Amino acid sequence: MGIRILAFSDIHGDRALIARLKDTLNASRSGIDIAVCCGDITPVHGSTIDAARMIGNLGVRTLIVPGNFEMPNDLRTACKELNWTDLHGKYIEFKGYVFAGCGGGNVSPFSTPYELGEDQFSELLGRLRGINRDGRLVLLTHCPPYGVVDEPRQGMHVGSSAIAGYVMEERPMMHFCGHIHEQGGREGTLGGTRVVNTARNIMLVELP
Repeated sequence: MGIRILAFSDIHGDRALIARLKDTLNASRSGIDIAVCCGDITPVHGSTIDAARMIGNLGVRTLIVPGNFEMPNDLRTACKELNWTDLHGKYIEFKGYVFAGCGGGNVSPFSTPYELGEDQFSELLGRLRGINRDGRLVLLTHCPPYGVVDEPRQGMHVGSSAIAGYVMEERPMMHFCGHIHEQGGREGTLGGTRVVNTARNIMLVELP
């Protein structure tokens, strides 16, 4: 049957990127089944709810996890107002696929608002084990898995080992992430899973 996904992340309140998002949606509306956001809609010194309102209700089912610039409570408030689905530590079934999410950035020298240690990622991901029904699991995280699309510069891997471990064990068919802007629009594989970094990008992805 297949599904068509509009994927994006790390908008950071950028009006030009939001315009591109809406233009892409409007040009392809009849063919898009679901929108997924891997977090960081919020400007570095801005408001999550204001950033969410700039994006608005997209008119299709919209799933989101918090980035390292969104506190989960603020994002939940935005989701209620805009009819988005908060997927942080949760999963849903949609058109024969299981979508699961884990937001937050990993610990960094920058002390951004929502950073998690590997044990915290593991706890959240523990809620999402054993849900890969019929091999149709789609994972959303903000942080990339360690070793794949996670290099801010060559040879410097800053992804999450806990997320990588989850991918290797649960084997989702697709993993969307963001966070590392330098890897936006790039993809790789991990244990047979296709991993796509959507940072600062608006992407259309079709799954079989």
